[in-house]
Amino acid sequence: MTLGIGSLSSHHRSNESDPLSTTTEPVPDTETGAEPDRADARRGGLLRWGILVLLIAVILAAGGYVGWQLTRGADDSVVSQREQVMSAADKFVGRVNTYGPDDIGSDKKTMPEYRKNVGELLTPKFEKNFLSNVAFAEATVAQQGVGRTTNVHSTGVAGLDEDSATVLVVAELAVSYPKSEGSKERVEAARQLARTEVDLVKQNGKWLVDDWYPAEEAPKSDNSEGTTP
Repeated sequence: MTLGIGSLSSHHRSNESDPLSTTTEPVPDTETGAEPDRADARRGGLLRWGILVLLIAVILAAGGYVGWQLTRGADDSVVSQREQVMSAADKFVGRVNTYGPDDIGSDKKTMPEYRKNVGELLTPKFEKNFLSNVAFAEATVAQQGVGRTTNVHSTGVAGLDEDSATVLVVAELAVSYPKSEGSKERVEAARQLARTEVDLVKQNGKWLVDDWYPAEEAPKSDNSEGTTP
């Protein structure tokens, strides 16, 4: 009997220390714990890519807007310059071709206000040329009472760059003189359309006339009055 019990006890102890025994302590599931970490990493990567794509889109949109603004600014500048040169040419043609007895000064020979009004539209070089030739017009006014009026019909820019321009102006010119000596009543002697080419240069931020060339002037009949050829 003693042998049997010892054998059973020995067999029981051998089972406890048997490494091949199927009875083992529970081990933590490391694979299951790694899954949330990988999911978080994927979500973080997607978020970073999303932010990057958004930043690129914002940069591209901003670049496109800046480019559009620069183009728009350039277009606006050209339009503004065209308007300025046309206005300067219109003003010159109107002033240089409009004068009469009322412009004669106290010396009874010259037209000082006419000289001033036209001269302020000219470059210094061209103003000298203008003043050296204005005496003929002043003589016709002082001696014969001749008067001229101008009505600008149309203006077009023929050439334009940063500091020079050429403008074509079509204006209707009317010449009149006193009906009789000392008379206030005036008679219209002629009416014609004049095509004028005006050269301008930009000096100190202002467009000034540097030369002009009266082009063909065709007599205008009463039937065609008000039309532009």
